[in-house]
Amino acid sequence: MNLLTLGVETSGMTGAIALRRAGQTVESVSLQQAGRRHAQTLIAEVDAMLRRAGISSQQLEVIAVSIGPGSFTGLRVGVVFAKTLAYAIGCRLAAVDTFRAIAAASPANVSEVFVVSDAQRGDLFVGRYALGDPTNGPARVGEIAIESSVAFCQRVQEFATSEANIAISGPAAATVQSALPPTMQVLSAELQSPRADFVAELGERQALAGKLSDPWLLEPFYLRRSAAEEKAAS
Repeated sequence: MNLLTLGVETSGMTGAIALRRAGQTVESVSLQQAGRRHAQTLIAEVDAMLRRAGISSQQLEVIAVSIGPGSFTGLRVGVVFAKTLAYAIGCRLAAVDTFRAIAAASPANVSEVFVVSDAQRGDLFVGRYALGDPTNGPARVGEIAIESSVAFCQRVQEFATSEANIAISGPAAATVQSALPPTMQVLSAELQSPRADFVAELGERQALAGKLSDPWLLEPFYLRRSAAEEKAAS
């Protein structure tokens, strides 16, 4: 993967960016501010990272951005930034499934992983990913869906005994762990959040496969409207 790629991850309260060159991560840094302040620090942090690497934004070949599920505000900031920069410098834009980036951090002994995050109101966003393909990375099984926490925990009971290589990860993994059987593998906390270097790597793979996004059309993947939007609609 002989590409110069910028990865942007702003789906959670703490954002991050990463730079990859020729298939290797050059640098990955957390944004100095959190949550709603992604917009105040993202541009400055990207500029500083590129300067440290001795390159200009015009040299970037791929911009990979995490599109969700995740924070409404954070995703909007990251996607707008990535779209604008990709259009301005004329480089390729890759939209990366945030849960897929989380799944990519799974250890080698995991064959499938359920990635879960908080969908509010007692619900979860749930995605299932098959692992083991070193060329293409994690493959999503079915669609990301909204499921009640209770229903999800009941549904995965069967995997705890019949599928030893299936695990649970994601930002809500710790929340549901107490309701899962002790035999169900829950990945460690450092693997439960999306990393910008995995966003960049998966974006590279998508770019090489021709799976790109139009800067004019790309939108964050929200799946559910915010509580404020639902209240306004009612």
